[in-house]
Amino acid sequence: MDIQAVHTQARDLRTQRKFQEAYQFVVDKTHELQGLKGFAWENQPIFWNDIAAGMCKLTRRNASDAPFIQELWREKDFLYSFHRHATDLPKTKGELEKILEREFISTMGASKSLHWIVRDKRSQPWGILSLTDISLAHKRAEVLLGVLPGAPTGLSVSAMLILFYFFFKVMKFNKLYSLVYDDNMHSLKGTLHLGFREEGRLRKHVVDPKSGKYVDLVQTGLLVEDAFNPRTKRLMQRLFSASNPGRVRNAD
Repeated sequence: MDIQAVHTQARDLRTQRKFQEAYQFVVDKTHELQGLKGFAWENQPIFWNDIAAGMCKLTRRNASDAPFIQELWREKDFLYSFHRHATDLPKTKGELEKILEREFISTMGASKSLHWIVRDKRSQPWGILSLTDISLAHKRAEVLLGVLPGAPTGLSVSAMLILFYFFFKVMKFNKLYSLVYDDNMHSLKGTLHLGFREEGRLRKHVVDPKSGKYVDLVQTGLLVEDAFNPRTKRLMQRLFSASNPGRVRNAD
C-alpha cells in the first residue's frame, strides 16, 4: 500500500464517521511508510469532536447544517458583517450538502480550513466560527466569526475563547490573525479587546460591495502570550464557570 492509498482509505473511514478507526489506521501505516506522521496528526478525532465550555458549544460544520447556512446567507446584514465577499451558495440544498460534507470529511491539510457552528448550551445554532488559510508549516491561521443578532450575551466571546484554548493548547499553533475592515470599528474594537494586536494596515485593499469604494483592511495578530493574558484568563473563568472553570472540554 502506498501513501495515496492510505489517504484514500482514511478518507473512506472518515466518510463513515469512523474517525478513531481512520486515525488508528494511519498511525499503524506510519510504521511501514515514511511521510505519514503529519497526516496522522491531522486525522486525530479531536478535530471532529464537539468542543464545549460554559454557555457555548462548537460543532464541526457538515451536510446537516445546510438549512442553517442557507438561513445565514439570507441575512444580508449578518453576511455583510461576517464576510462581505462571501461567495453565493449553490442553487439547491442538495448541492450545498455535498459541499459541506466534502469539507467536513477533509483534513485541514487538504482543505486549509476548519469550520464550526456556534451553538448555545441547548445546541441552538447562532453563527459560524472558521479557521481559514491554515498553514501547517508556519502554524498560523486566519479566524472569522459571525453570530446572528439576538444571540445570547457573551456567546461570541465564549466561542473565541474556546478557540484560543483549542488553537494554542491543543493544536499548539503559533499565531492566529484577523483581517478587519477599517470601517467596522465595532469588530476592530472587539478584536483588540480580546488581545489581538494591530500589526499593519493594507490601504485600499478591497472594494466594498455596497459602496463600490476601496477600503482599508487592518491586520491584527494574536500569539499565545496575548491569548492568555490576565484579562482573558479572568474572562475565561467567568464565562466558563458554569460547566468547567477555566477549561475547555470535548463534548462527546
